[in-house]
Amino acid sequence: MPLLHLFSKESLTRTTLIKMGIRIAIVIFAVTLLSYWHVISILESQTLEQLEKYIIERGQRDSQLFLLAEDNHAVFKKEFMWQIENGPDRDPQYEFEQLFVRWADGVIRNKLDQFDGTRQVGLYMGKTQGKPLTINADVRRRVLIFYHFLMRYGPAWHNRFQNTYVTTPENIILVYWPEIPTWAIDAPADMYIPNEEYFWITDQQHNPKRESVWTGVFYDKVSKVWMVSCETPVDIANRHVATIGHDIFLTDLFNRTIDDHLEGAYNLIFREDGRLIAHPEYMTQIQDAKGDFNILNSDVQYLNNIFQAVKHRQPGTIALENTKNNEYLAVTKIAGPDWYFVTVYPKSLLANLAFDTARFILILGLISLLFEITVLFFVLREQVAKPLNDLMGVTEQIRKGRFETHLEVMRQDEFGHLAQSFNAMSQEIQAREDSLREANQLKDEFLANTSHELRTPLNGIIGIAESLREGVAGDLSDNLKANLSMIVSSGKRLSALVNDILDFAKLKHKEIELQLKPVGLREIVDVILTLSQPLVAKKPVELNNAIALDLPAAKADENRLQQILYNFVGNAIKFTDKGHIIISAKVVNTRIEITVSDTGIGIPEDKLDRIFESFEQVEGGAAREYGGTGLGLAVTKQLVQLHGGNIWLESTLGLGSQFTFTLPISEEPVSSQSSVVASQLSQIQAPAYLDSETLVQQAQFSKTAGEHFNILIVDDEAVNRQVVANFLSLQDYNIVQAASGMEAISLIEEGLRPDAILLDVMMPRMTGYEVTKRLRDKWQLTEMPILLLTARNQVEDLVIGLEVGANDYLTKPISKDELLARLKTHLNIKRLREENIRMTAELDVSRRLQQMLLPKDKELQHIEALDIAGFMAPADEVGGDYYDVLYQDGQVLIGIGDVTGHGLESGALAIMVQSAVRTLLAAYHQLDAVKFLTALNKMVYHNVIRMNAEKSLTLSLLSYQDGHLVLTGQHEDMIVIRSNGEIEEIDTMDLGFPIGLEEEMPDCIAETKLSLTSGEGVVLYTDGITEAENLEGQFYGLERLCFIIKQNGQQSAKKIQDAVIDDVRRFIGEQKVFDDITLLVIKQK
Repeated sequence: MPLLHLFSKESLTRTTLIKMGIRIAIVIFAVTLLSYWHVISILESQTLEQLEKYIIERGQRDSQLFLLAEDNHAVFKKEFMWQIENGPDRDPQYEFEQLFVRWADGVIRNKLDQFDGTRQVGLYMGKTQGKPLTINADVRRRVLIFYHFLMRYGPAWHNRFQNTYVTTPENIILVYWPEIPTWAIDAPADMYIPNEEYFWITDQQHNPKRESVWTGVFYDKVSKVWMVSCETPVDIANRHVATIGHDIFLTDLFNRTIDDHLEGAYNLIFREDGRLIAHPEYMTQIQDAKGDFNILNSDVQYLNNIFQAVKHRQPGTIALENTKNNEYLAVTKIAGPDWYFVTVYPKSLLANLAFDTARFILILGLISLLFEITVLFFVLREQVAKPLNDLMGVTEQIRKGRFETHLEVMRQDEFGHLAQSFNAMSQEIQAREDSLREANQLKDEFLANTSHELRTPLNGIIGIAESLREGVAGDLSDNLKANLSMIVSSGKRLSALVNDILDFAKLKHKEIELQLKPVGLREIVDVILTLSQPLVAKKPVELNNAIALDLPAAKADENRLQQILYNFVGNAIKFTDKGHIIISAKVVNTRIEITVSDTGIGIPEDKLDRIFESFEQVEGGAAREYGGTGLGLAVTKQLVQLHGGNIWLESTLGLGSQFTFTLPISEEPVSSQSSVVASQLSQIQAPAYLDSETLVQQAQFSKTAGEHFNILIVDDEAVNRQVVANFLSLQDYNIVQAASGMEAISLIEEGLRPDAILLDVMMPRMTGYEVTKRLRDKWQLTEMPILLLTARNQVEDLVIGLEVGANDYLTKPISKDELLARLKTHLNIKRLREENIRMTAELDVSRRLQQMLLPKDKELQHIEALDIAGFMAPADEVGGDYYDVLYQDGQVLIGIGDVTGHGLESGALAIMVQSAVRTLLAAYHQLDAVKFLTALNKMVYHNVIRMNAEKSLTLSLLSYQDGHLVLTGQHEDMIVIRSNGEIEEIDTMDLGFPIGLEEEMPDCIAETKLSLTSGEGVVLYTDGITEAENLEGQFYGLERLCFIIKQNGQQSAKKIQDAVIDDVRRFIGEQKVFDDITLLVIKQK
């Protein structure tokens, strides 16, 4: 069972699968949606739990360093207080002066020659309010205690803290900072430590609790790095005497905060007062604000939303939802500076994770759906679709008439019962079909067997009635002629009905097989219009073939195509009383549209869609007036459809109709051997202007008075022979009759040479086809014309007849006028062929004489002063061109002429003129234009009168001597080539008059003179060049001729001639040459 059928739009399998697939897909999508929301809720719970765990661990880890700094300070402070209270109370002036010295800027610093900042503590004792600090024993004692403590604790704490230092209100700072060993040395003299945050943050005003505190982010001017400091105040007797400090570089803190985060989340740090410490996107802004970037004062709304959510969260809440920013927040505090450490987790991460999970579920569901549909497909195919398709297949076989086909009953379910009922029904239908087929076969046999018998008596009735009406048995009364006309008309209508019924029966039973091949439409239409011309009779109706010559070939059965066109044209003639019938065609995509247009009565709009139905006609007066069976167009439509074409009709009542049908374009050209009918017509070579009516009237052309044609009539039916004999006897033909094909062959072998044979096809023992084939073995088509007469009117019968060698084919009942017209056509064509052979020989002689009288190349080469090249190519029908060059006594005489018209007379007159010119030139010795042309005109005029022809010629004569030219006579413009490459045109219209047009030459003969220098020349030609025509109908023209001459003007005469002739031939292409081509080039050497 073909899969394509299973998935057709109407397939039960397809519709069932679609419905099931849609239902299952809806369930899958619903489950996926529920799964998405469920996964979202689970992920939300897990994420909040993960955030709480992460933020607690992160807070504890980041608080360790800050708590350690406070612990260090407590140890340092405790040791210092103990030393102050219990240490020796003496002035360590000597030690102080050994370590420190006042520098030139007034600041006391380490002695530079003894100081190593990588191992020692640096001292800076600056000025107080612009004055040097007063150094007393208490100051020296405290400084040295701090110095020794820093020397002890600084290196121990250095692995966790960058530095350890002590500051005092007296603008003193001692610092241990190995990485920046010269910090105290490089500190500026105007530095005032009490103004720095890392000092004043511990004074009693800012730190009343006297506990360790942390600075904000600040930029150290000496180390030039951002840092944060832990500061612990030291008081003695409630007096602030020092501050212990640790600096923590923010680089590490920033890196940990920004880089160490959960995937998809980010961290930030801010103080209780809103100062932002670290944020991955705002580090530049923090540095630009020198560590004082406050969230509350900024216009960054989403940071403000985070700050407010953190500040207003419920006590003890670690993870919370920030609905304003669509995110989760995890919050902890870094012990020590008491900063907020916040992790921001966007909700979109949860949505993406949930979507990935839902997408997986959806893909898995769709895969399951595909699997389920596949399984369901095989189940439906085997259990439902296959039985149904088997039933459909058997139904289709029964519809085609194969009633022996049965369904196999292999099941006991509903399908099994259906198959049993169907088999019983098919057997009953087969019985009825056999009965109908037997009856139809009897009908077809009856039609086939009686068709010939019907036509034979019909032919006799029509023929005898027509011959009696025409007076073969003597004059008849008008009343009797009218009755005979009614018999003839009724017989013809009955004959047409028989033909249509037989064609319709064949098409109905599809017994017609097409013989498709490339067909030239224009040639076929020519044949149809020729055959249809007698139907026009005396009506003022023109038949026109408007099909283009370059239309591609159609792919069709040539004989059936003729039948289609004949039906259309015959129908158009029947309903057209005046005007025209035109057959045209055009290419539309891959098809050819052929249209038969007429100016007839037209068809009502409500009948257009029914006109091609069987037995359908225009109702009312038209049907009664024109008659017909209503089968012609039905047969035509079926023949068009048999070719794979379409047919339609456009019509306006009272204005006419357009019948259009289509045929496929052939991919191959028409065969070089033309179609059978066209081949016969080409051998006949009938002139286009000879129609059948003209030929009927041209008895005087056929033979001389008292001489008659011998016509052999061959038919096994005596009545048929009598009908034809009656028709011919009215035209005084000599008639010989034969009752069989064998008798006809015997008569011819015994010496009978009929001018034409009228031959029946259906005869016993030897058919007309066999007789024709025997005769064609000895005599050609035009030697012994054979016209087949038969009641078999199918196109294939005509094809067989023409293939075996018949000249024409007429179907019974035979129309007298058509028989006489076609017979006389073929008799006259026979005589025309003989005349053509004679004329062809004469034209060939004329062409040879023209070539013989042309001057030879050797003669031209003897003229030393001139370079001369001449060319003449006669047309197919021989024109009247000539040129001549004479040289005597140092003078060169050149003549060129063109006789009007073509053919033998024009060629003969051209030869006569050439001889006359030479004779006159010899008589006058020197050219006298008036005397010469006057004498030549009289001679030509009298010869034209004797020839009884309307001829004349244009003639130019050119006299040359010592570089001087004298031109006379009317002809084409003479072209002059100048040495500078320019071209001149000399009009000869006023230099003479056409020769032979009138007996007396008008007083209009004149001369023109010109001189030639070396390399200059003249070109003479006939209108065969300027009026040469290409396939597009364009003329070569004088302008193009001058252009080619100018291009090659510096070449020799021969090369100029060759260039012009080559260009003319390229221009003409494949076009036929209608006139002689003559060219003469003369150049001064």
